[in-house]
Amino acid sequence: MFGKSVAPSKVPTDIVIPFRFFDDTPLWKAFILYSMFVFDDVLDAEKLRDSLEKLARHDGWNKLGARMRKDNQGNLEYHVPIEFTEERRPLTYSHITHNMSASDHPIASKIPNPSSRPSVVCDPDDFRELFRPEGGPIRLEDYLNRDIPQLGLHIVSFTDKTLVIIYWPHTLMDAMGKKALMDAWMLMLQGRDDEIIPPQGGDGDPLADLGKSPTEAHKLASQRLSMFGLAQYGISNVLDLFRTQEHRMVCIPGAFVESLRNEAIGELTANGTEDPFLSEGDVICAWWTRLAVSHLPHATQKTVVLNNAYSLRKSLETDLLPKGAPYVSNAIGFINVLLPVQYIFEKPLSYIAAATRNAINELGSRSQVEAFSALWRESSGKIPPFFGDGSMHMITYSNWSKAKLFETDFSAAVITSGKEGGRSGLPTYIQNNQFGLVLPNGFPIIGKDNDGNFWLSGYMNKGLWGRIEEQLANV
Repeated sequence: MFGKSVAPSKVPTDIVIPFRFFDDTPLWKAFILYSMFVFDDVLDAEKLRDSLEKLARHDGWNKLGARMRKDNQGNLEYHVPIEFTEERRPLTYSHITHNMSASDHPIASKIPNPSSRPSVVCDPDDFRELFRPEGGPIRLEDYLNRDIPQLGLHIVSFTDKTLVIIYWPHTLMDAMGKKALMDAWMLMLQGRDDEIIPPQGGDGDPLADLGKSPTEAHKLASQRLSMFGLAQYGISNVLDLFRTQEHRMVCIPGAFVESLRNEAIGELTANGTEDPFLSEGDVICAWWTRLAVSHLPHATQKTVVLNNAYSLRKSLETDLLPKGAPYVSNAIGFINVLLPVQYIFEKPLSYIAAATRNAINELGSRSQVEAFSALWRESSGKIPPFFGDGSMHMITYSNWSKAKLFETDFSAAVITSGKEGGRSGLPTYIQNNQFGLVLPNGFPIIGKDNDGNFWLSGYMNKGLWGRIEEQLANV
């Protein structure tokens, strides 16, 4: 009863596909992701299910329904049923119906609405009873020890709202891979399956040679953490992994972001920068960094590392990942900005935002992506390279704005529209939850909603969110 779980027997007829190099890494194996989309409409759950199952059966998309196994060397591999059946379905599916409005439900009634000023609006973990179906996977072993597909779909229906939740191990895909999935799902739902393009790579690995032919050193190579530095950083931060982490969602009105951006660009222009450019993401990260490190002594020289997750697709579109077909896997690098705490508070916001933009321009080039990937390949245990020092404070950002998740259009599944005079079938709220590794000071920017508001969430040590709320009250 209490023995070690045993993986299901392998099915001889399954198609076996080795994991791609940059999918089978300790980092991605540590996360199981749940993404909840809230629609203010009553949606047809069976239409959503049928269209997603059809996608998993569509040419090139069958990996969604693959089972996860290990080979004799312990490497991960996909086992794709040669045919999906009632016993071995292309996705895990569940549906719960509540014969009440969401506003009358004790938990769903807390789903936030946009705020008129930057505000902490909820704890996304409070909705766990809604977004995680009974027995839903929370660790990689749940996939290895069960005969379940990579992709799960859970739908919760109210008389005035529908929650659509997809869940998967991070080894399957990143945020831009999820965008490709959602785009293909929409086409299938709309009966436009002839327009669905198979993902790049088929059963092979388009990034098999990435990082094998660097032509230059990584620009931060001299600041790369050694094994000793990594150990020092680990010792300095190990307590964070055992401290209580608090999860919060923040709504940032678009007008506020635009005001910050205009102010920052004005500062750069006044300082002589010709035709300065800053994205909304650059400005959000700069502004949020000040809040996220506000508990640190402001005059210290302690290094803060802004660790920005970055899709490699654009950098690789000239060779390994050409335009025209989606890449449904992980193609992520990390772009780092190193600043002393003192600079974050003494320098203007434009300084931090420009440092982020400059790093993206420099470290996001094709040659620097090759150099970064080479460091990742040569690292012990396939751990991505870290830059900084052993006593640094690291903040990780992952900006999903380009995935345009709020443009997910499920209008073809609308039974009853909740929008009067507005466009139905679009999500009004999206959140992401993770099981497995909880990364302190890790902040995904979910994106911009259809009213122009930005949504950002993350985990911090208990008590720090309270300090941030106090500061936001004065914005």
